[in-house]
Amino acid sequence: MIEIKNLTKHFDDICAVNHVSLEIPDGIMFGILGTNGAGKTTLLRILAGILDADSGSIFIDGEEYRFLPAQKEKIFFLPDTPYYFPNATLDSMAGFYAGQYPGMDRAGVSVMAESLELDMHRPLRTFSKGMKRQAFLILALCAGTKYLLCDEVFDGLDPIATEVMKNLFRREMKERDFTVAVASHKLNDLEDICGSIGILHKGGLVTARDMKDSAGEIHKYQCIFPKGTDIGPLEAREETVKCAVDGRFVTLVIKGDAQITEAMIRTWNPVFIEEVSMTLEEIFIAEMEGKGYDIRKVLQ
Repeated sequence: MIEIKNLTKHFDDICAVNHVSLEIPDGIMFGILGTNGAGKTTLLRILAGILDADSGSIFIDGEEYRFLPAQKEKIFFLPDTPYYFPNATLDSMAGFYAGQYPGMDRAGVSVMAESLELDMHRPLRTFSKGMKRQAFLILALCAGTKYLLCDEVFDGLDPIATEVMKNLFRREMKERDFTVAVASHKLNDLEDICGSIGILHKGGLVTARDMKDSAGEIHKYQCIFPKGTDIGPLEAREETVKCAVDGRFVTLVIKGDAQITEAMIRTWNPVFIEEVSMTLEEIFIAEMEGKGYDIRKVLQ
């Protein structure tokens, strides 16, 4: 597990990471969500040992992280724009990383590259953006580290390339003890692969939790009420997060026990009522608005 305690980093008068405390449990994909400038990249670079924090501490598997070689061998950092040597190939980069990570599986690189039809001996500079992303994800997955930190790994990719990369993550998560922290400014890049998500905003941590737990506490209903029904008191309830009216069609998002909530709605004698599933974005909006944040400004 990665434990981050009160981590802070300034660049002159800008506080890029502002007293962030966070836990990333083992064996999950943890999403770090936020706009450009929210502090995601700085946080990942501190975890990777590229930057020094001004204050705070990091613990890896219960041991304070002092960026010793044996500790850094547990972590692979995949930046937004990975570096490669002039005329480097996937094969030569695998050789380079083998010198940094004792667990590097060069045979595994070849197998994955063949499955994705990537030429091991073709210069990386001739690859498309999507091909480069796939190539470096292969290198990251085959490095054999326990932890992988990814910065905007899906940014700018087409849907097919994105799904290919997500499947690589899913397969690796099934096969070994592996933990991934992936940063993105787009919620839809994370919602189908991340068990837990933390939101950074202006360097600070807004929230971090397993949003599937929240799905059991927040419910969405689509209703039709008799003509002339005054649903003002229903909308004004403290538990009501959202009430959208389109003619007689009403969409309600309400916190609380599902059975109790539905029974309460039925006291307004709806002609029609149905609970519908919520997207992760809707759950986040409900969570953050309940804390006084306009999540649309945080994520856009």
